[in-house]
Formats: sequence, C-alpha cells, structure tokens
Amino acid sequence: MQHDQLHTFDKLFDYIEDHIHEKLTLDHLASTAHISKFHLHRMFKHMSGQLPGEYIRSRKLARSLDQLVDQNWKIIDISGHYSFEHEQSYIRAFKQAFGITPLQYRKQGTGDLQLTARLTSSMITTLPYGYIFKPTYVRKPAMMLVGERSQIRYIDNEEHYESNAKGNSFFEKHFHTIPDTMYPNVYIGFTNEINDDYSTYLPSVQVTCLDNAPAELDQIEVPANQYAVFKYVCDFHPSLINIDHLDSVWTFIDEYWQSHSGYSKSDSYYFERIDGSLAQDHYGEMEIYIPAKQTSL
Repeated sequence: MQHDQLHTFDKLFDYIEDHIHEKLTLDHLASTAHISKFHLHRMFKHMSGQLPGEYIRSRKLARSLDQLVDQNWKIIDISGHYSFEHEQSYIRAFKQAFGITPLQYRKQGTGDLQLTARLTSSMITTLPYGYIFKPTYVRKPAMMLVGERSQIRYIDNEEHYESNAKGNSFFEKHFHTIPDTMYPNVYIGFTNEINDDYSTYLPSVQVTCLDNAPAELDQIEVPANQYAVFKYVCDFHPSLINIDHLDSVWTFIDEYWQSHSGYSKSDSYYFERIDGSLAQDHYGEMEIYIPAKQTSL
C-alpha cells in the first residue's frame, strides 16, 4: 500500500471520530473513502480484529464514557446521542462489551474497562509490493498435509520463481482432486529450510486423514506448535505472489520482528496459507506461519 492509500485510511479513521454520533454504515464509509466494501471490510478485520460495524460500535461505547461520568446526562439521552436505535440497544451493547451495565458503571465510578482504541495507519507496515500487519500469536494443533514436494535451490528460485511455478502447477493438477480435505479452498505452501543452498517446498492441502491420499503425492504430519502469524496483503491475485514480493516480507520479519518482538524463529520450517475464497484479480492476502519462541519478556 502506497503512502496516499495509508493517508486515505487515516482520513477515514478521522471521519469516523468526527461523525461518531451518526449512524455510519459500510456503504457510506466505502463511498466516503472511495474504497470497495470488500477491501474496507478486510482492512478493518486485519487491523482491529473487528468488522467495521463492530469497530464503530466499540468506539461509540468508548466515547460514551465521557457522558456516563457526567450525572447531567440520562442514559436514554446518551444512547440517542450516539445513534443507538433504542436505549436497550445501548445498554445491551455496553454490557456485552464490558460485563456491566451503564448504570452499574456510573454507580461504581471509573473502573478498569478494556476500550477499543482509535485505529491508525501506523498498525500497517508498507512494503514495495503490498503491506503487512503486526503479527498475532497462535497455538496451532498438529496437522496432516498432502502435496507435491520439490527441492528448491534458492538461487534458482530467485531467477526462475520455481516455488511459484510449483505451487501453480500443483493447484492446477491436484488441488481439487485430493480427498478428505479439511478446508477445500485453502492452499498451504510448506517450506523446510535444509541448508544455506536449498529448501524443500510442498504445495499442499490440509486433510482430516492420510488413508485415501493419492499414492503419487507426498504426505507429512506437522506437530502442534506456537506460531507468529503475519498477514500480507497485496493488490493483485495471490497466485501471482512470488519471491520478489516475499523478499520484502522476509526482510521485515528477519530485520525487524526478530530484533524487536521478543520472539524468534524456533524451527527450520514455515508455511504460507492462502484462502482462495478471498482472492480477487485486484486483491490477495496470505498468512505466513512461523514457529516462534519467546526470547525475552
């Protein structure tokens, strides 16, 4: 994402804050920012973990605390001030978010509540061919993969995009024919780094069992592990993602994440996960799962 696009999002976040008392819809925000509803929906989800409507409601609730501590405001007036349809809608949303009612909060004073902070584009790192979000950390159970393993020399991959070619070939020949797939639209590219010269690459799908896997394909079982998960987003179809695009991603991971996060890579493998149901000609996203261990507190 280029600087002008980041500026567009910051202007949109400003717009939400300036019009927080109004009823803000996805259609209206997309029109205001001149961004497709799909793109806007995905961006909010990546940045905040919330859908646009959820984020706006959370910001309304956070902003409403100023009125709640002011005894001159009635709760019904606060709900109307932030364009909740009914007083009960505001009370129900408040209790769902904070575990207490607005009246209980008013009586108890300013207790500790976890508030949704205003979004900013600083949550995104711009790369030459896309952008990447701050990582999340997950514990993923063991998984079984079926795919077509190749040995990839790093120098050949740089020059001929071999991993990209192998992945697209697997997708065309095998992706839709493997039985017992767990997620029919999800492609997994599994890399095992062997040494400084080459790695193995397994374009694959996750399966529920290996019993019916085609004999000509390879099978691996990946143990349960803790991962740092990086979300990479670009403005082209994910089938076109190649080593040129990923070089900037790995530079960020190797030079920034491992130096500043308190985590480091804990194993020699990693995998890319692409949900094909989200792919469009002008939109692609990829999750990169890296086994991670904590190196400092």
